[in-house]
Amino acid sequence: MKKIFVLIGSRRKEGNTANFIRRITDKFECESFEIEYVFPQDYDITACDGDNKCFIDLNHNSNDELKKLQKKILDSDIFIVGSPVYVHSMTSDLKLFIERSAWWAHTLRLGGKPVVVISTCGSNGLKTVTEPLSEIMTFMGANVIANANAVQALGHFDDEVWLKEVTETIIERIKKYVQLPPMSNRFLEQVFTGSKLNILEQLKVQEELGIELGELEYWKKSGMINFDSFEDYLINSHESS
Repeated sequence: MKKIFVLIGSRRKEGNTANFIRRITDKFECESFEIEYVFPQDYDITACDGDNKCFIDLNHNSNDELKKLQKKILDSDIFIVGSPVYVHSMTSDLKLFIERSAWWAHTLRLGGKPVVVISTCGSNGLKTVTEPLSEIMTFMGANVIANANAVQALGHFDDEVWLKEVTETIIERIKKYVQLPPMSNRFLEQVFTGSKLNILEQLKVQEELGIELGELEYWKKSGMINFDSFEDYLINSHESS
């Protein structure tokens, strides 16, 4: 059974963002999919206190539920992440999760997972969440297959024609990519190239000073450091699994 995991950065479980996403996921309720929705109040995640281990120590033991949430994302076949627009940005709740998962952005931890990015706004902020959040997901290794924003002032929530067109496009992309192995794209290859250069510099530091760096250790443990492209790494990982 395929798993769709939905992280909604709004505390309103029946709000615009949740309802917009459910227009997409409802299509899969009657099919062979396991769907789970998570909201900020469902998990206890604390802010980082300035200790670098919050960002780079893969074995950092915290007393909150961050790792539980991360595991659900990593175990999913499709990850949907959404947020209403607050002051031209995502909510602080979603931003907190991203900050605490910062090392994912240096290790492409999502490993080519298909990701859908959703946002909603009252009047403006058309791309102020979808664009930066899609970029963050890409840096975290996601294959962003779709993003969309619904605007209340434009009547999107009551416009069945608009809703049908947008949601059906996303639904078709989910149906396509959920049957495929994790994939790279040209944006991910750019991230991989830049990240690997940084990791190779970390390798020099480790060899010269004997300092253990968490991101480097992940690149070595996963074997990603041995590949010249993210696509080759993903193909090898899929064939080995």
